[in-house]
Amino acid sequence: KGKPTIEQAIALTARFPVFLAAFHRLRNGQEPLESRSELDHAANYLYLLNGKQPEQQHVKALDAYLVLLADHGMNASTFTARVVASTESDIVSATVAAVGALKGPLHGGAPSKVIDMLIAIGTIENAENWLRNALSIGQRLMGFGHRIYKTEDPRAEELRALARLADPQEFVLARRVEELALALLEEQKPGRRLNTNVEFYSAVLLSSVGLPGDLFTPTFAVSRVSGWTAHILEQVGNNRLTRPEADYVGPTDEHFVPLDAR
Repeated sequence: KGKPTIEQAIALTARFPVFLAAFHRLRNGQEPLESRSELDHAANYLYLLNGKQPEQQHVKALDAYLVLLADHGMNASTFTARVVASTESDIVSATVAAVGALKGPLHGGAPSKVIDMLIAIGTIENAENWLRNALSIGQRLMGFGHRIYKTEDPRAEELRALARLADPQEFVLARRVEELALALLEEQKPGRRLNTNVEFYSAVLLSSVGLPGDLFTPTFAVSRVSGWTAHILEQVGNNRLTRPEADYVGPTDEHFVPLDAR
């Protein structure tokens, strides 16, 4: 309740991984665990999920992921959070609205589809044929192309290196698929500049640290909540109601027809 505060932002950011891990354990017939104060944010999340001391390379990889995806300009979910905050609603309502936007597959809902693609490909030997067949029937290659970046997403470069460290064996297939996909996209769609985006190696990294595919987007929210709440605080600090205008571009020569004449 009340005007959003930094204390509320910290509390929300801290609670997201706790709630998500509890949900994951309950659906698997396990009891939720208590957080361990000696673990950092990323390590505690991994511990809360599986009850085991997380491996250091997994903690490092997940920590970098959480930092890299914490904020990314005026994306759909962040804009949604700011619009709700501009109405002087509370910080939780604005954050829940952002989660609704992140759920959409064109925003945060696609990383698990990268893993589905890699599983379908299966082996390095099968990769080129699978990718060519997919492109021939108009299927989208998941993890490539971005609305903003027309070069490689700089976050993907960092996540690539971390995914290699987190699971070197799984990385081999992902890297070969990436190389082939980039070559085939340039061959079949020249000039489109469909480069590797953050989703490709986000999926590889999250899978390598032991997360199931349906937790990829919620884990994106574990990261992005810190960015959302920062934007909310910025919005309310110098607020003005966000009220976009719309220009009608439809036909202007229509005539009313009475209901009984339709």
